[in-house]
Amino acid sequence: MNRILFVDDEPNVLAGLKRMLYSLRNEWDMKFVSSGAEALQCLSESPFDVMVTDVRMPGMNGVELLQEVVKRHPQVIRLVLSGTADIELTLQCVSLSHQYLLKPCDSQTLRATVQRAFCLRVLLHNPALRGLIAQLQSLPSIPAVYGELLDVLRSGDASPQAVGRIMARDMGMTAKVLQLVNSAFFGMSREIANPVDAVVYLGMDTVRALVFTASAFSQFQLRCRCHFSIEELQRHSLAVGTLARRIARSMGLTAAAVDHAFVGGLLHDVGKLVLASNYPEQYQEALRRTAEGQVRISEAECDLFGTSHAEIGAYLLWLWGLPDPVAEILALHHHPCRDAEPPPAVVAVHFANALVNRESEEAMDLACLAGLRLESALPLWRQMYEEMTEKPGADTNPVRR
Repeated sequence: MNRILFVDDEPNVLAGLKRMLYSLRNEWDMKFVSSGAEALQCLSESPFDVMVTDVRMPGMNGVELLQEVVKRHPQVIRLVLSGTADIELTLQCVSLSHQYLLKPCDSQTLRATVQRAFCLRVLLHNPALRGLIAQLQSLPSIPAVYGELLDVLRSGDASPQAVGRIMARDMGMTAKVLQLVNSAFFGMSREIANPVDAVVYLGMDTVRALVFTASAFSQFQLRCRCHFSIEELQRHSLAVGTLARRIARSMGLTAAAVDHAFVGGLLHDVGKLVLASNYPEQYQEALRRTAEGQVRISEAECDLFGTSHAEIGAYLLWLWGLPDPVAEILALHHHPCRDAEPPPAVVAVHFANALVNRESEEAMDLACLAGLRLESALPLWRQMYEEMTEKPGADTNPVRR
């Protein structure tokens, strides 16, 4: 049974949490305490999987508690449940916690957030990964603009104008999205100059994915002058996502699976940003080994960090609540046949990434094609990529693997 520690100095809040979560008593072993000191005492006496804490508390506030938990118990998943409007405290908590929830929070949302954290431990069971993630200082929250777009799309009353208005609130992000839309990979016959036109010409699902990608990439700021270009990686990711979508369509996948392949391709290397922004010196060493032809980047990452950008990216997307198949794509895109029957969308991204990287067939997981009876499809997919790169400006210049 999974163990969860709740921390809040308000007795009424703790009582409300107990009532709200009573139906989960057979799934979770829950303990409720009223101070940071009590929380640290509980953590020292017995192991907990998750801690959910408030921010504003007397004596030891939530930030101070989170700092201590990071140092003493880095394996604990740290969630914040708070109603504070203090911007400074909120920003500090975001950098120390894995997820930030606002009060009031219903039981369904809290349960789903905690359950995602537990599911991560099943799929991503590598102890080195859990330890690394727990110590990260810049694991960003899900982009706010993306959340607003999802709300509009779920309402069933979305229009290009409504989506355009949401995008326009963040001009920097809008500029990045339009830059992606006007890249050679989409083959637009005219320049797209505003968000509404982007939705009209590309569709809401495509623009939603591009908004998420641009927002996610923009949150990372590298802290050293290492040979790592976010812009270069984003161009590579766009190429992989675009090709993965074409491959998925050629495989006859469902619309949802095609969309997952596109989003998974766009974000398949986001774990590289997590590593490069948090551990710039070590990641520079990984890049050096790759540039010298010693190993692939994923192998260098495993050697230096005990895990790779694939698992870290999957962890991040699961934490953000993206669909499970998308997180699965990130986790498996290097080795899609890790499972007996590889998910077709994972296969699409694996071969899109390999083709964009111009890898030899020996480096591809051809067993996946045999399992799906698609041995003859590779020449067609290779032709799809060659057609993409024939367009002016379609140089992907990837960061290898």
